[in-house]
Amino acid sequence: VGTGPTRLSVFDREEGVFHPVDVDVRDNEPSQIIMDPYGVVWFATKRGLFKGIAKGDYELDIALCDNPTLPKVPVVDLLYDSHDRLWVITLSSGVFCLSPENRDNMIFKRYLHKDYRHSFTIAYNARAIIEDYEEDIWFCSGKGLFKYNPELDSIVPDEYFNKNYQHYNFALCRDKNGTFCINIGGGLLIYNPNDTSQNGLRVIDFQSGLPFSSVERNAFFRDSREYLYQGGASMTERGFFRFHPDSIPEPNTNIPPVVLTKFNVKNLEFQLDSNITHKKHIDLSYDQNFFSFEFSALDYHGPEKNQYAYMLEGVDEGWVYTKANRRFANYTGIAPGKYTFRVKASNNDGLWNEEGTSIQISIAPPPWKTWWAYTLYTLSFIILVIAWRRYDLKRHRLKQALEVEQVEAEKLKELDSMKSRFFANISHEFRTPLTLILGPLEKLIGTTKNKDCVHDLNMMQRNARRLQRLINQLLNLSKLEAGEMKLIAGERNIVSLVRGYVHSFESLAKQKNIRLEFSSDEERTLIYVDNDKIEKILYNLLSNAFKFTPEGGEISVSIVTHPVEAVYKEKVKDGINIIITDTGPGIPPDKVRHIFDRFYQVDNASSGDQEGTGIGLALTQELVKLHRGDIMVESREGKGTSFTISLPKGNEHLNAEEIAEAIKGDMKFDDIIQDVPLPEADHRKADDIPGDENDKPQVLIVEDNDDLRSYIRSYLDEDYFVFEAINGALGLEKAINRVPDLVVSDVMMPKMDGYELCKKLKSDERTSHIPVILLTAKAAKEDKIEGLQTGADDFLTKPFDPAELQVRIKNLIEQRQSLREYYLREIKLSPEPASVETESMDKQFLKKAVSLVEENIADPELTVEAYGDMLAMSRMQLHRKITALTGQTAGEFIRNLRLQKAAQLILSQTATIAEIAYDTGFTSPSYFTESFKKYFGKSPTDYLKDNG
Repeated sequence: VGTGPTRLSVFDREEGVFHPVDVDVRDNEPSQIIMDPYGVVWFATKRGLFKGIAKGDYELDIALCDNPTLPKVPVVDLLYDSHDRLWVITLSSGVFCLSPENRDNMIFKRYLHKDYRHSFTIAYNARAIIEDYEEDIWFCSGKGLFKYNPELDSIVPDEYFNKNYQHYNFALCRDKNGTFCINIGGGLLIYNPNDTSQNGLRVIDFQSGLPFSSVERNAFFRDSREYLYQGGASMTERGFFRFHPDSIPEPNTNIPPVVLTKFNVKNLEFQLDSNITHKKHIDLSYDQNFFSFEFSALDYHGPEKNQYAYMLEGVDEGWVYTKANRRFANYTGIAPGKYTFRVKASNNDGLWNEEGTSIQISIAPPPWKTWWAYTLYTLSFIILVIAWRRYDLKRHRLKQALEVEQVEAEKLKELDSMKSRFFANISHEFRTPLTLILGPLEKLIGTTKNKDCVHDLNMMQRNARRLQRLINQLLNLSKLEAGEMKLIAGERNIVSLVRGYVHSFESLAKQKNIRLEFSSDEERTLIYVDNDKIEKILYNLLSNAFKFTPEGGEISVSIVTHPVEAVYKEKVKDGINIIITDTGPGIPPDKVRHIFDRFYQVDNASSGDQEGTGIGLALTQELVKLHRGDIMVESREGKGTSFTISLPKGNEHLNAEEIAEAIKGDMKFDDIIQDVPLPEADHRKADDIPGDENDKPQVLIVEDNDDLRSYIRSYLDEDYFVFEAINGALGLEKAINRVPDLVVSDVMMPKMDGYELCKKLKSDERTSHIPVILLTAKAAKEDKIEGLQTGADDFLTKPFDPAELQVRIKNLIEQRQSLREYYLREIKLSPEPASVETESMDKQFLKKAVSLVEENIADPELTVEAYGDMLAMSRMQLHRKITALTGQTAGEFIRNLRLQKAAQLILSQTATIAEIAYDTGFTSPSYFTESFKKYFGKSPTDYLKDNG
């Protein structure tokens, strides 16, 4: 034991006392003493390595190792390892080793660093050496941790440790778990080589719980129970402490969030619109390029040990590291541009938040040096040069524009006059032949007794009157434009006038199953109106309401004498309001403002017969204005439409020539012109079912115009059983339920147009075989192509020749008959039925139908109902489908396929006739024989003789 700078002692265990050793070690205070197995004592001193040999109990012959292979420099640590090697660590000359084979001649080997090719001197001077439980030799130095590699016979660095920690290390030990405890002066460094995460290196110091603020460099010891003893010191005391490696607390694994806490410009806090923590971008002016950031890591296990790194991209070349007591970054004189400031931090155990946080900084250039400033300098000069020229050109153009506008106004006036004359002339030309049509029609209706003729004449009269009303509206518009239509207003009871006209629509309302209501808050209200023009207004609005209100809907007409707020917030203060409301489909919001435009129609391709000409509402608005009133509309899609006519009371708003003599008494119903639409012709109910479905082919007519539907039917009733549908959706439903032989459909219909109906029929297995003829008023080539592309079998353009329609229907039904005969010939039961190809949906259906019969051919319970369930069809649908494709009923189809299979089995001679009968689903051999003879014309036995 070294007990002082000049003394050595030997401890006597039996006596329990220290005995001084008679040896002279003047000024050679040993820092390390070891004894090898040969009894040699080695001393590490400031002068070098000393070797001592015992001469007696308390005598020691000691001498300095004077050897050319070992320099005389201070020795800091010694180790005698399990391989009988003596390791010597010098203060400035590196690491030396005395191996067993060189013990006699005392030759020390000097070890160089593997990568750096020089010994552990100066920068790489070793401080301590140990041998762990795995007999590995470890060194600690001012540059990290190193290990002796016996294969290379060299000392190599611990890459992970040296990369993450390069401070001075003074002593080390390693426990059974492989964890290092390294003395670093200010505390202990815990290192686990098997843990390459950021928690693999941890510093434990006074702030982490050690009892001393510093630890002695060489006062380090481990006992047999793995307890570690460490000397330490603080401001007030010195001593030592012990601990077990297993008692070291778990590392802090919390990755600390990093936030910016403050932003200063020119050493003053910069006012932001939100907290700096939540900002992602800061804009600064050119004179605000002196700024600083303050930041913090949100981890409080040991905040004083948190570490930080920051970088301003574009300014700093790399990360700038700082301690917890310097949580700020200053930047001065930063040039204008865009930068990103990034900061990251670690917790007290060195676990880093590598993502950190960032914020963008934009420093604007001075206004006089921006690109737009230079552009402005250039443009200013150009503007000054051309300004006077533009002013001069503008003056000339304005003069020319006034001249052109005057010429265009004159031409427009002339064009309007020409249009008005054209409409008036063509309308007059139409009225003469219409008069000659309507007159004889009325005469024929009164004299003809034939009901069919009367039906056709009434239909002709209805449509001729419809055309007459359209012509009258065109003439009235022409008169209004020319200023020739005059208002002749008399004082009338508007309530009785409107009520009478509404009552004239009751028959039409009953026919269409529409509820028609009239109401008024007063029974008598006198107002100056022109009776003829009020009738035209009411006719157009009511006919529009009936046109667009579906069956079961409601139309209400009310008269309100108190002011009613209009859509555009205007009121008629002293007048009456006529409100006509329906429950139709409504008008889209973007179309409402255009409905009073002349010839404007709401674009609805599926509206069918509901589509108009765009004249009625334009005429209505003009007639209301002629009364000095207003007409307003309010509509919501899917809810209905409401028209409000506001007419002023009194006659102060009228000119003298517009006022007629007052009429005594109220208008009576009989005085009103009966110009309402006539009830349309009755037709057979669409759900009528023929008594015998086999008598005539069935034809479905899908058309929303009752007259046209009745007209087509009149030509087909004699040869076909006809049933009807008033729109595409209803037509699809009836086609699926009834499976007709042919469908005649209009294209433009409500709910579902003809194109969509045709697509759905052709894509449904139950109706794919049905021929479809499309009727349309669109005669363009593109429209015909579109119709044929949907799968339509034929395409006729309105107006069409009824005889042509009859021929086309006949040809299509005959074609289906030919196809039926083809299927009847080709579809046979065979081991591999190759005749039924999947070329079409009909062939696919037949292949499936044959396959199902073959799979269940021995089942006598395979009835038509069960067969229909397998094909997902009702009995009627199955019957109509099978008959349309093969000419056989469903029962005949199943029985004939059974007989075909029986014929195959008879020819194979694998069973008796009775067995074959039961194998093919027949309930008795006698019934089988009877059916076989009826189908093949011979008995099963004769069939075998003739074909076997």
